[in-house]
Amino acid sequence: MKKIVVVSCEDEIKKYFSSLENNYICEVIPFNYEQSHVFENLLSDDEALIILSIRKWEVFKSFLDNNRMRINGTIVIAGVSTELDQKVVKDLCKVDRFIKGVINTDLDIELNYPWFNLLVNPTFSGIDQDELEVVGANIDTIVSSAIVELERLKTIHEKLVPIREEKFKGLSAISKFGAGESAGGEFFDVLSNDKEVLMLVARSRSYLVSSMIMGQFDELRSVQNFNNDKITEYIENVQNEIAQAKLKEEKRKLDLLFVRIDLKTMKGQVWRSGGSLLLNDGKVVTEESFTLNRSSKLMVLSSGLLENSPGKEALISTAVEKKSETSREILNEVFYTLRNEKKGMFFSHDATMLVFEVDKNAILQI
Repeated sequence: MKKIVVVSCEDEIKKYFSSLENNYICEVIPFNYEQSHVFENLLSDDEALIILSIRKWEVFKSFLDNNRMRINGTIVIAGVSTELDQKVVKDLCKVDRFIKGVINTDLDIELNYPWFNLLVNPTFSGIDQDELEVVGANIDTIVSSAIVELERLKTIHEKLVPIREEKFKGLSAISKFGAGESAGGEFFDVLSNDKEVLMLVARSRSYLVSSMIMGQFDELRSVQNFNNDKITEYIENVQNEIAQAKLKEEKRKLDLLFVRIDLKTMKGQVWRSGGSLLLNDGKVVTEESFTLNRSSKLMVLSSGLLENSPGKEALISTAVEKKSETSREILNEVFYTLRNEKKGMFFSHDATMLVFEVDKNAILQI
């Protein structure tokens, strides 16, 4: 399925291109320029169509200059007539051979369908059979070399950047992520202030839903307190945005896990939908609240991780058996178990695991 990546400043062209999914075999994936670091894999996809808004010229130009050599897909710029009718735009189109087209969003989307007939569903003239066989042999050689190189890079990556570590007042967090083959994927982040820590683990089955999760979560970064109302509002906003989107039913599924920990009392609250799991010192957390003691470990196993082989029970058993080990050793053992069952280069599903550990000398308010 063709991926159409729509990058804008404030979702100004998101709605315009969303209807393409009704007319082409494609997935429209919108996100804002400041979120681009999260979607680097889409930018590097040589089959993707990358549509860039020029609403804010400096933002667009900075993004293009910084990512030009990372983008392997087809680049098209988009804007209204007044935005396109500028000397800087014309000069760019004249000299920049990376840009393959211009779309005027003042026109009805149907008038731009000829573009998408070419870019999304291209047709090819006949090719001589002998030429086709030579091309096929060359592609096989390139693919074989690419697979070997990818394996080498993955091994180096796991050695160099296997784990993310963060430190808070009286609490530490360590996490690991493994990429899967399924669409959508998992996203996690940890926010904090002097009083509390807020963790989100989210899983979607669509890049569009992933973009919605990211967009709404960015707004939480600016709040002073992660109170119940803010988190409930976030969940409702995401659910409403998904409900209004033109998505197939199977693409609407969303797993969300919020955990908030008070750094003074080490008491936690949980908001959960989906199959993610919490283990407090090896015991499954089933309630909406929990308490951590000094040296306690809270393990977070994502729903994607638990759906990988060898399965939920085996992975939980591995984590519980290693609960007395260091947080790093627990992560390594669980991911070692996953890798032993892996049949291809990637897991079947994205896999995320975090371990929060209370300092043994933490001062806790009773």
